[in-house]
Amino acid sequence: MLKVGRNDLCPCGSGKKYKKCCLGKESSMMESLLRLVTAEEAAAHESEIYEEVITEPAAPQSAERSEGKLTLAKLRKMVSKDMNWDSPAHEQLALHLIESMRYAYEKELIAEALRLWNGYSLHAKPAVKKMGSYCAAIEYLLSEEYGFLITQTDLAQKYEVTTATVSRNFKELLGYVEQHGMGDEQAELLSIITGSGSAKEKEQQLLLKAGEEASPKRRVQLAEAVLEIYPDSSDAYLILAEEAENEHEARAFLKAGMDAGERELGDSFFEQNKGYFWGLTETRPYIRICKSYAESCWFGGNGDEAAKTLEHILELNPGDNTGARYLLAAVYLYTNRLNDADRLLKKYGKDDAAAAFAYDRIVLEYKRNGITSQLKMLYRVARNVNKHVPDYLLGGKRLPHNLPDFIGMGDTNEAVEYVIMHSRLWASLPDLLKWMLKQ
Repeated sequence: MLKVGRNDLCPCGSGKKYKKCCLGKESSMMESLLRLVTAEEAAAHESEIYEEVITEPAAPQSAERSEGKLTLAKLRKMVSKDMNWDSPAHEQLALHLIESMRYAYEKELIAEALRLWNGYSLHAKPAVKKMGSYCAAIEYLLSEEYGFLITQTDLAQKYEVTTATVSRNFKELLGYVEQHGMGDEQAELLSIITGSGSAKEKEQQLLLKAGEEASPKRRVQLAEAVLEIYPDSSDAYLILAEEAENEHEARAFLKAGMDAGERELGDSFFEQNKGYFWGLTETRPYIRICKSYAESCWFGGNGDEAAKTLEHILELNPGDNTGARYLLAAVYLYTNRLNDADRLLKKYGKDDAAAAFAYDRIVLEYKRNGITSQLKMLYRVARNVNKHVPDYLLGGKRLPHNLPDFIGMGDTNEAVEYVIMHSRLWASLPDLLKWMLKQ
């Protein structure tokens, strides 16, 4: 079963990203996807649709708003009036698909399913013996595309067909999508690539679309298209790294992205603007991918490469808008570069109220002098800075699987980020952790 990515479309059908919707909820997503609505829910839905489509609005709406909002009536009109069909059976299947998906999916996703079926049916001209077999395959393809927690067996049961039939039709649909794309995606992509504008402008257009895209496959497609027209795009390599199959592959993409950024900016740019990076907008993709590469090296066990990259970031951007200093302190401490760690903490830590430096000072004192009265004092200070860190560090609270999106000084999100990013450091200090348990 596929894991839902935090930036993927939430499988509950809300239309929001998973991280903004159901991430962390204990309820089963499968129940949300496949639940059968009661008669009361269906009636309420029909009433809502009736009011939305038939009832005259109290105040006139703008043409843009009324045209843009999809309803069931508009989906049915799309099928009956706007799409061409080779066979009445294909049109009937499209209408059946609307009814089958209406309670579990957003209207925009149903529209995507309809465009897929329309394109496929015109191309392959399939014989439809049982509508559910293709409906199940279409739903499964969407689940693969968006990372929904749904299996072929679940859909076979929903549509009362065999799993083998779902699998066979899914493979046919997948072959079509790989060749032609879903809906109007390929035509839109081609229009950007062949349209007017510089390669850099086209890169920005495609990156913007990739940022709005929920499908991992589509994001990869767009990133690869960027590199075809603009090989020096750091952000395109960052997308490929985010969607990579494994950490080794991701790290290779990140390194290639750093090389691309260096080519794009040029040697003279580095010489002239060292110390002012990030303040110059064009440098930010390079700084971002350097930071991601350093993190990948750190978690991959290459502390020396991580330190070298983080030092490079701070040389280019001493103001450190991306927080490279916090990870660099952890790397220094982990690799026993204690004097370097001390210098870094003194340079940046004087006016820095972050929990990272407060708890890293504990590690520095312990590595230099062991259990001392100074260590106890530093622990009290650190707890005053962020009292939540020991809860996660010592296992009192369970860490989430992902880093938080927003962090506040002294809050639980700051504690979660610190413990996740410094986990390798603290895992190497079991005796210090035992001492903290007794405090």
